[in-house]
Amino acid sequence: MDGKTFKILAVDDNIKNIQVVGSILKESNHIVGFAFDGNQAINLLNNSSDYDLILLDINMPGLNGYDTCKEIRKIKDYKDVPIIFLTALSETENLVRGFEAGGQDYITKPFNAQELMARVQTHIELKYSKEQLKDANKILEKRVEKRTEQLQKANNELQRANEELQNLDQVKADFLKLISHEINTPLNGIIGFTNILKEELVDHKFYKMLDYLDSSAKRLERFSRLSLLVTEFRTNKRTVLPALVETLPIVNEILDLLKKNIEDKNIRIVKKLYATHFYADPSLIKLCIERMITNAVRYTFSGSTVTILAEQMDNSVLLQFIDEGIGFPSKILENPFRLFNVGLEHLDEDKGISLALTKLIMDAHNGKIVIGNNKNPKGAKVGLFFPNKESY
Repeated sequence: MDGKTFKILAVDDNIKNIQVVGSILKESNHIVGFAFDGNQAINLLNNSSDYDLILLDINMPGLNGYDTCKEIRKIKDYKDVPIIFLTALSETENLVRGFEAGGQDYITKPFNAQELMARVQTHIELKYSKEQLKDANKILEKRVEKRTEQLQKANNELQRANEELQNLDQVKADFLKLISHEINTPLNGIIGFTNILKEELVDHKFYKMLDYLDSSAKRLERFSRLSLLVTEFRTNKRTVLPALVETLPIVNEILDLLKKNIEDKNIRIVKKLYATHFYADPSLIKLCIERMITNAVRYTFSGSTVTILAEQMDNSVLLQFIDEGIGFPSKILENPFRLFNVGLEHLDEDKGISLALTKLIMDAHNGKIVIGNNKNPKGAKVGLFFPNKESY
């Protein structure tokens, strides 16, 4: 601002005061306008919008300084222009009226040149700073507006992409349901007729082929069912319906189904069911337990032990399945819950669907699944942690 010229209006009915003020201001290279009463000042300002500051006498005939100030504030271009009152010492007690009328400061007569210039300079600098701040705010508002517009556009694009993904997920779910139905219908027929043939056939040499056919059909049916369930979870089509789950009956039912496999491998089953019940979705939990016990029995060594544990923790129930087999390869432990993980054949026949589905089920229960290996004896262990509450 150094050296910058500003335009100042001096309003006073005393010509001598006008001359003194004009002389002081012109020495600082300011442009000075003059008005000798309030009405003249208002008319001048209505026709000129470039004054930077106004010096206004209080005691003038006709329209006094207070009323003149109020009228000036009604002019659009002068709502914020600084107004400094010129006042005699006897009038200082009425300065509150001046501030209420819209003035910012006052200078007493007779004038002190240094004081006058200091007050003028201070208020011009304040005005200039406010204008710079307004300009900066306008620039910032425009940038914010532009950025908001960009964000809104990006959000709209993201929303459209999300809708497309949801539509794609729905198409995938519908397609998988259709495929599952088309697979399961003939599979059910194959499994049913296989059972009839086992009962009707006299020649036992065909039993082995029928067993293989039956096993393959059931494996395909199970793969279809688990795949559909994975899709339902990943497209938020499956909800959790918590109820009281009794641990022992479910474990015993599954062990009974696996009885032949357990006896053929001479496996010892150890049940440590300290937590007899908890709240979860019964059908989903039964599926998790069935998958975990089946894998433990399948991959533990003959003549070894499979341990099934259920215990109450601080705020959860832990179901743990421990075998004495080959354990999880280190590569699998890096990302065990990815579908179709390379090398998951050792874990289950369904290319990792069992673990991936169990993870989805645990997530739906706000629980977690932890897998790892034992050191002595060797083997794999899977832990399922369920929050022990009635709703999810």
